[in-house]
Amino acid sequence: MLAEARKLAVDVLYSEKGHFAAASAWRRRNYWLGIPAALIGAAAGATILASADPVVSGILALAGAAITALMTFLNPSERAAQHQRAGVAYAQLRRKVRQFAQIDMAGMESAALRATLTALTEEVGSTQGEALAIPSAAYRAAMKSIESGSADYTDQELDAATGRVGAQSST
Repeated sequence: MLAEARKLAVDVLYSEKGHFAAASAWRRRNYWLGIPAALIGAAAGATILASADPVVSGILALAGAAITALMTFLNPSERAAQHQRAGVAYAQLRRKVRQFAQIDMAGMESAALRATLTALTEEVGSTQGEALAIPSAAYRAAMKSIESGSADYTDQELDAATGRVGAQSST
């Protein structure tokens, strides 16, 4: 049971960090598209008011409209918010799994252990079903973060917190 709880914790950790990385990437995209759209739109309006060359005004207006349409289509601020919410949900799940492995398992009977692990697994599945897919680049960023030790609960930390699998009874 402990081995399965640890595997579940690792799965949840990667999903959590992947969604946070995706949220960060979508926030950057929002700024990289939003700031130029605002500046180009303002420049287009200024050139129209200044009675400047209509070709320049038209090009600026079209560029601003294209970037704005791209922002509407991609909706980076909403995608960032969705990934952020998923990351928070996975962080909450990770804490539940950690509490189960570190505290609750010690005093539970085998049937209760199995039922709790099944419930946690189902909760992870439900969260996965509601979350956006993690983009490959965000998953790679999460993996790099976890493997570099900057994320919580590496294998060494799990061993220190819950004991080595095989060193304890997995009930």
